[in-house]
Amino acid sequence: MSQDALRNQQDRLEKEFFARPSMSQAVAALREKLAAERSRKGLAAASGLSDPEALDALIAAGLSAGTLAALALVPLVAVAWADGRVDDTERDAILRAAQQSEITSEHRSLLEEWLSVAPDARLLEAWSQYIRVLRDQISPAASETLRARILGDAKRVAEAAGGFLGLGSKISTSETNVLAELEACFDA
Repeated sequence: MSQDALRNQQDRLEKEFFARPSMSQAVAALREKLAAERSRKGLAAASGLSDPEALDALIAAGLSAGTLAALALVPLVAVAWADGRVDDTERDAILRAAQQSEITSEHRSLLEEWLSVAPDARLLEAWSQYIRVLRDQISPAASETLRARILGDAKRVAEAAGGFLGLGSKISTSETNVLAELEACFDA
């Protein structure tokens, strides 16, 4: 029997096997489970979160890895531009955070643009509104996990270029104000 004939018979056998209603339901359930797992892995990679409850809450709220990448990167860019320019160390800190989030090349191009030219203030406003709605749709634990991740990364960016010869505060007043604005979005 030729390879083509064998492959045709294999396809026929699989069609017959999966044609039964109970098997169709089982296959649909398996596909749904695999899609949820891919979604969970994508969100985990994009966010750096590992808490299954937090990831499931984000999936239930309809977040995709792309949305989460934007969600995680907008605050970092806002903090970096707080004083009117992006310092090389801030840029490096943001790019490291982006690399850890495994953002796509499409998102990376947008991020590079945001690091060259300050994004419109409407971007941070849209982010703020989104966070306020999202925090009400996920559990307090999931919200706290997301808050800690986003604010922790934003604070690391703020600290990246701060201080003078290691003296004084590492975070400028304008960066402190942006960090407070970001944090307020997570408060009920």
